[in-house]
Amino acid sequence: MISDPILSTLSKLVSLYDGVAEPDGDNQMMVMLTANIAKQLELPEEVTLSTKADVDKSVFVTYHSELLSRFSRILGNRGTVSAIAINYDGYLKTSGFEKQLLQTLKPQNGLIRFLEAKPETTRYLWCHVAYTAEADEKRVGMVSFIINELTLVTPVDIGDALFWESDRIVVEHPEAISERKSEEISLIIEHTSAQLVQSDLKNWQAKLSRAKARDEERLKTYYNTIAVEIQNRIQSRQLEGEGKERELARMEATNKELERKLADLEERYSLKVSADLYSVMVVELPTVHLKCELVRKKIKRTVTAVWNPFTKIIEPLRCERSGVPVYEFYLDDINAQIIAPAAWNQKL
Repeated sequence: MISDPILSTLSKLVSLYDGVAEPDGDNQMMVMLTANIAKQLELPEEVTLSTKADVDKSVFVTYHSELLSRFSRILGNRGTVSAIAINYDGYLKTSGFEKQLLQTLKPQNGLIRFLEAKPETTRYLWCHVAYTAEADEKRVGMVSFIINELTLVTPVDIGDALFWESDRIVVEHPEAISERKSEEISLIIEHTSAQLVQSDLKNWQAKLSRAKARDEERLKTYYNTIAVEIQNRIQSRQLEGEGKERELARMEATNKELERKLADLEERYSLKVSADLYSVMVVELPTVHLKCELVRKKIKRTVTAVWNPFTKIIEPLRCERSGVPVYEFYLDDINAQIIAPAAWNQKL
């Protein structure tokens, strides 16, 4: 696993263009690129990238590198959608799920009843969102996450389903997402990517906040000193009339200059982020759909949970108020909506 944030980002970008990236120490990465991408990036097809400047026979990269700008330009050709199916050699059982279901999914103010288990194909959307962040410098990055198209749970783990390339089957004409669900999925992608990008930039944002606070303090100290000097001059010289007006005009100009400088700082340290959905891989997995009934007082509702053979777990359901994945939840009194504990407590 590549821990360096710059190399980790480049590794994701390389993999999206059919390249291979492997760590070669804490601050190095070996990369193999296709001829076309290597040409666009102005790199050899085999190259070592490093975030240290003194590594022989390597390309030094920083957040200011031209290499990141070239990747950013390539990412302009976004919006690719492709699909693959995954072959599963094992047997998908349909029995023995009742106990596991009741132990895993736990309504706190109602009941859950197991109805049936049935082998079905579940589609997962593997989303890649590229972003550019600018403040006192410019950075590019990418976040990736998976959505269960049936349950709309994200981020979800599909285990080692993509590990063996020999098990992948190209799907020429994947089933289209319904217009209604497409709008909901778009909102989920936007919300999830915003959270992940914010997490990616958390340390930089904290650094910007500290730098802004430091510079604001210096400016206020400097201009307040000038203001105090002006006030002392008025008092010590007992200025009146035109002389006093001149000094007060200087103080007003000083305050306006401070306001302008503070506004400049706000602009300088303000983090501007733009993001675009770069690509979506539709992954069709053989799974087991667990049909169950949720009961709240006299209200009954049927929902489907998913057992994934690649993770050997029942996936969580989705809070219908906040969108977070849940195993423990409450049911509302109107139509047995699934509500996460945090969202339920806000209601109370």
